[in-house]
Amino acid sequence: MQVVVGTKLDAATLFLSIDENSKDVPIISLTSTASPEIASIPLPHFIQMGYDVTLHMHCIACIIHQFHWPKVTAIYEHNNLFASHSEILTTLSYSLRLVNAEIEHHVAFPSMAILSNPIQTIEQELTRLKNRSNRVFLLIQSSLEFATLLFEKAKEMGMMEKGSVCIIADDVANHLDSLDSSATFNMQGVIGCKTNFMERSQTFKRFKSMFRRKFVLEYPEEERSQPSFFALRAYDAVWTIAKALEISQGNFSLSENILHSDQEGLSGKIRFKGRMLLGPPSFKIVNVIGKGYKELAYWSMECGLSESLVEH
Repeated sequence: MQVVVGTKLDAATLFLSIDENSKDVPIISLTSTASPEIASIPLPHFIQMGYDVTLHMHCIACIIHQFHWPKVTAIYEHNNLFASHSEILTTLSYSLRLVNAEIEHHVAFPSMAILSNPIQTIEQELTRLKNRSNRVFLLIQSSLEFATLLFEKAKEMGMMEKGSVCIIADDVANHLDSLDSSATFNMQGVIGCKTNFMERSQTFKRFKSMFRRKFVLEYPEEERSQPSFFALRAYDAVWTIAKALEISQGNFSLSENILHSDQEGLSGKIRFKGRMLLGPPSFKIVNVIGKGYKELAYWSMECGLSESLVEH
């Protein structure tokens, strides 16, 4: 029995690249996407172990509303391995209109994988952004590699100083626990929407302890040995597959057994609807300070922000 698990898997791209015999193999992607995309995916065994990206955009819009910023600049890495950038921009634009704000400008950076000189490309685009009056930047879709380089260049060009605001979505913010000091140095002051999970549970504490011991042995040169949210989700994915293999539900296939999962994982509740995690998640609003981050507030669709960000 074969199963594919990946952090950045796009069903439309996979459909064109895999052979006919492999289309019955369960494929689990650990990232979020827009729910309309899942419904139209031609791979019946493709499962998104992530939440609807609409919720992420609502969280970002709530932050914008708290500070009464009327206009923002949206930045994203244009990469087919992510959810559709057009779908995310549409969702963000709608969320912002609900709080009387709007996208004044948006910048699509080409994928890092196809750039011959990514540093030059990023510097050219940042120079154009630096000359604009609007200094509220939203990084709504990006690989960690791109985000790290982007903030390094922004820091060098003086775009991370007082008067500028940078907000990152959870695809980058969920890596904050595992970033080394060189990366966080360039991200000082950045606000992030980080998917919330039960960090105080005994299960997570045991996993964290085992993870750190093994990680330090294999990567002694790394500064941070904390598991990122994506490490937790990958762990949950493997356990979900293992349990699906153990359970016999008539003639259900492995992918159907996975979709019938109903359990508490390290990253949250593992239960699916429409080939996507049921959710909805809550987010931790954080501010990058020093070698880590400070927790400012929590956000959920039901309750909104737990406290005013302006006070911080």
